[in-house]
Amino acid sequence: MTNKPRGGRPSKRNFILMAAEQLVKTQGAAQLTFDRLSEETGISKGGLLYHFASKDELVFAMMERLLETRERFRESLVDQFSGADAEIKALIMAQANIQRGSADGTDELALDSAVLCAASTNRELLAPLRGRFADLQEMFNQSEMGGDKARIAFFAVLGERLMQQLGMIDSTTDDRARFIESIHRYISE
Repeated sequence: MTNKPRGGRPSKRNFILMAAEQLVKTQGAAQLTFDRLSEETGISKGGLLYHFASKDELVFAMMERLLETRERFRESLVDQFSGADAEIKALIMAQANIQRGSADGTDELALDSAVLCAASTNRELLAPLRGRFADLQEMFNQSEMGGDKARIAFFAVLGERLMQQLGMIDSTTDDRARFIESIHRYISE
């Protein structure tokens, strides 16, 4: 039997994940508790624990969902590039376009930070990323632009994002646009 949402409504598990993401984006990682999530969703703590046996399980599901969302975003950018490195270029540009804050008040970097914070206390949560990262390194090595160039662009994007997360830089819209354009030029040369 499949878990199909009924009546056009998302499943409770999906609803809980969306609420957890929104809570983290708007109020920060420290607010991600089952008690707070229960208040936000109207689902009892027991009901939350039915779907996610622990906070680590919830964070792991959030991370998987985040990776899936980022993958769909990358796929949407592939057509903007041509050649053998289109996938790599789309990946780099997708990562470069993660927004600190948006018009609707959500903060994609807050979600990244929450996952990173949770993973720092439980390294096993990073297991899915390790496998993807190993595959990514191999893809970089086989690229036409060269592994070093691909890595430099990718790590520059991740470094800029980390500096935003840590509050070390507070880029204006123009600063971000220049950075993104510079990365685009660099990987297109």
